[in-house]
Amino acid sequence: MKIVVVGGGPAGSTAARFLAPHFDVVLIQDKKWTKPCGGGTKTTLFDEFDIDKKLIKNKFSFFEIKFKKNSINLDIKDDNLSIVFRDEFDEYLRNKAKQNGAKIIYDKLIDIKNNTAILKKQSIKFDILIAADGVNSITRKLMNLPEVPKVLTHYALINKQIKKPIFYFDRIYGGNFYAWEFPHLNKTHIGSDASTFQNFINHLNIKTSNKGYFIPSWNKNIKIQQNNIYFVGDSAAQVMPLTFEGIHYAIESAKILANSIINNLNYQKEWNKKFLFHFKIMKLLENTMKQKILREIMLFSFKSKFIQNFSVKLWLKS
Repeated sequence: MKIVVVGGGPAGSTAARFLAPHFDVVLIQDKKWTKPCGGGTKTTLFDEFDIDKKLIKNKFSFFEIKFKKNSINLDIKDDNLSIVFRDEFDEYLRNKAKQNGAKIIYDKLIDIKNNTAILKKQSIKFDILIAADGVNSITRKLMNLPEVPKVLTHYALINKQIKKPIFYFDRIYGGNFYAWEFPHLNKTHIGSDASTFQNFINHLNIKTSNKGYFIPSWNKNIKIQQNNIYFVGDSAAQVMPLTFEGIHYAIESAKILANSIINNLNYQKEWNKKFLFHFKIMKLLENTMKQKILREIMLFSFKSKFIQNFSVKLWLKS
């Protein structure tokens, strides 16, 4: 069976890696580029998926939450948050897929007709196509499917050193969500909702140019399969609500998809078994954050050690 995977990020590379020992797999990567991403993921991911820990640039056992002049250090236990550089990380995962037998082609999908992926340079027949082509999925457009819901963020890499990730939940800085600072060796990755980014950099007392990027916003009605075409990662909005953590869930979801194809299982049902409960809870909390009074109650509740421990356990188990 011939499987074409469109997109060589964590989701596409992982799907190709696990499918290649069983099928004829071709991974289509548009180009090498740096993903605008803080690079944060669970440290457990590296052992679970046999990923080289040398890719970890920094590890943290806590991060800071700031809201209305309050500052809370949230203990996430035992260096459970790791930072990677996405360009290096993604290339490593593509090489993992290649080592397992996947063929990697640098080209661009422009059309799909009669089970054929039409690229700029060639065409490839397929039995299954996996769309791991991001939040602005060209595959979804070609199939006339609704785009995944998304949030426009602005981000920048600045010459500043901080010792831990910091999240700002004041609406003036993060809008309906939050603003962030992520340590990247001797630099810091910052970002927020596009509408509040200028307020945020004014608060940090810096001047910087910025870029825009869409982050998927999950809901349970997003279609992740149509006949022999599957969606995974950002193209399926498999990003945890509220936290917008994507790397871990892209890789986990890709493994679920690969296992579903190999064993002829229902992909949506298998994904739901693993993640639907946690995603629905986090979506509820995300919607709570959009309401001023409930937002304040929720954030002030994080002063409680019980709430902190409960939240960390929920995150680690998801």
